[in-house]
Amino acid sequence: MGYLIRRKVACHDITCILFAFFAIWAYVTKTGRMQSLLVMPMENVFYVFYTHWKEMLTGLFSSLNLVAWGMVLGIVLATLLGVLIGWVTRLNNAVLPIVRIISPIPALAYTTYVVAAMPTFKASEIVIIFLGVFWPTFSRVISTVSTMDQKYIASARILNVDTFHMLKDIVFPYVTPTVLRHLSNALSTAFLCLTGAELIGASSGLGYFIRKYSEYANYTNVLAGIIFMGIAVTLLSFLVRAIQKKFIKW
Repeated sequence: MGYLIRRKVACHDITCILFAFFAIWAYVTKTGRMQSLLVMPMENVFYVFYTHWKEMLTGLFSSLNLVAWGMVLGIVLATLLGVLIGWVTRLNNAVLPIVRIISPIPALAYTTYVVAAMPTFKASEIVIIFLGVFWPTFSRVISTVSTMDQKYIASARILNVDTFHMLKDIVFPYVTPTVLRHLSNALSTAFLCLTGAELIGASSGLGYFIRKYSEYANYTNVLAGIIFMGIAVTLLSFLVRAIQKKFIKW
């Protein structure tokens, strides 16, 4: 449809690739060249969307709620603290080297400890997502403030702008495009952390859906859950790109 309406060659190529993929899938399953337990007919996989759509949507809303909490808390706190620490040179020199050591550590490394330490599993999931989003954003904001073009600061000081309005009206707008530009990465990290946490011991969510049916060796439902998660993340990525285009004009 994209090729016929908009004449986009990429749509034609994507359609050919998908057709080839599904043709190989159908050939392999119909001829029995792969183990049927692991590579099942594609109509069986897509039928799961019809029989388990309520369970999938419930898991999706549960996961989105946790992702929203973790991402919002992580991005907001990382931006606020990053601006303050990046603005104060002494704090910047002291904190940034430590942040550069901590930020590369995968948030999933904290999973088992956080799950044991937090009072509820939902709280632990939010904390894990928060850690996964906070540290890279925090480091990025500090670096952005540190390398900010000093002509903006000098111009504001000539106009006797106080520190509060300097941060509010100049520094925050300066770092906002950087945060929005990496929003897609933050979303991917959040879902990675969420899935890893849900695979351990959650009672709801997309990761729980996959884990529950994998324990029963129902890999048809597992594969359907993976596809559904991919579709959900893709749609959210489109939403994030729309936000970026709206607020980042260059």
